Order: sequence, then C-alpha cells, then structure tokens
Amino acid sequence: MYKNIVFDLGGVVLGRDFNRFDEIVGDHFSFFRQDKFPDYWHDFDRGTRTKQEVAEALAADANVSIEEANGLIDKVLELLSEVPETCDLVRRLKEAGCRCYILSNMPKEYWAEIEKFPVAKYFDGAVISSHEHLLKPERAIYERLLDRYDLNPAETLFTDDKKTNLLAAEELGINTIHFANPDTTPEEIYRLATE
Repeated sequence: MYKNIVFDLGGVVLGRDFNRFDEIVGDHFSFFRQDKFPDYWHDFDRGTRTKQEVAEALAADANVSIEEANGLIDKVLELLSEVPETCDLVRRLKEAGCRCYILSNMPKEYWAEIEKFPVAKYFDGAVISSHEHLLKPERAIYERLLDRYDLNPAETLFTDDKKTNLLAAEELGINTIHFANPDTTPEEIYRLATE
C-alpha cells in the first residue's frame, strides 16, 4: 500500500493522438514518435530556451519559416488529450485517501495550458522540469519532488512510460511501475496503492 502516487504526464495522464499527428504537424515533429528528442527541445523542457529560440531552431531544422515553426509548437497541444483510464484512476485514488502528484518534463507554455485540464484539480502538487531547470532522469528532480512535498520514498509509487525515468527513481528508493498499457496498468496501480 502506498500513500503517494506520482504520475508522469505525456504517455500516462495525457495521450498523444497519433492518428491526427500527420494532419496537425506532419513530419516536423517526427521525434515525438521516438525516445530521442533534439537538444533544443530538451532545453525547452528544461526551461533554459525560450519558445522563440526553439521556434528558430525548429525552423532551421524543418526548413520552415519562424512563423510556421511557432504555429507548429502551438499545435502540439492539440495532440494531447486526457487518458480516460488514468484520469479515472487518479479520481479513485483520491477517493481512497491517496495523495497524487505530477513529475513531468514539460515546457512552461504547455504546462500553463495543461493545468486547465479537468484532471489537474485532483493533484496535490507538481514538479515540472521547466520550472526547476531540471530534467528526468536527473537525480535532482526526484529529490526536489521528495523534499518539496515531504514524501517518504518507501511510501511512494511512481509511474512513467519511459523505463529510464523509473530506474532513476528506484535509485532513491522510490517504488515504480512501468506504464505499459492504459488498459491494464491503471488497475495494477490501484491494486498496489490500496491493498
């Protein structure tokens, strides 16, 4: 049984609609389909590069105008929607008395919009990479989460769709579960959290 459940956002709480991917952004963001993002996007997530600077880098990379690049960056938000199974899980965990948190690599501009999603009201706190100038899987971002919310690692369960992020958490004694399947993983998390 765990008192604290920590969620990644992309691929866990929020899903990317890859059926609309080509329609919305075409080939310009093909890296979203892979684990390796360009350095400028990591800097965007870290909060050390502005949206304008990222647009300039993307424009050069994708051979589009800066205006088009800015538009593409904005359109990425259109790909995100709540994963119903996870959002239902978060609500049920709160009803069961658990505390729920977010730990995510996310640009400030995106987080400002995601905070408006209905599921956001269920979370007790969030550590967002661009606000901390840290990225998962860097040890310091997990330490920030534990310290800020006074979490005992032994009482904390973290779920992420990227295994490298789980390994880093485990080094600090945080329990983890790989978010491998939105159809089955939420029930596994609920069982672990409440039994």
